[in-house]
Amino acid sequence: MLKIDYVQDPGHGWFAADVQSLASLGLADKISRYSYRDGDLAWLEEDCDGPAYLRALAQSGRAYQIIETHTRGDAWIRSLPRF
Repeated sequence: MLKIDYVQDPGHGWFAADVQSLASLGLADKISRYSYRDGDLAWLEEDCDGPAYLRALAQSGRAYQIIETHTRGDAWIRSLPRF
């Protein structure tokens, strides 16, 4: 089972996704500028990009579990470069 980190601060949230996985699901060129990238890991914003990733995983038959982390201030993800 794939474990997906979900980080949420008081203003927004992001799902972690391996960039290679995004490419294999046909999503790499569909990610918005509201998501971030940290090397081979994408942090997909929770409103559009993240749900699209989760839908694609489900449609491919891949089981996943979301691991939530909440912060009180701005998440460190906000300091990463845009996708």
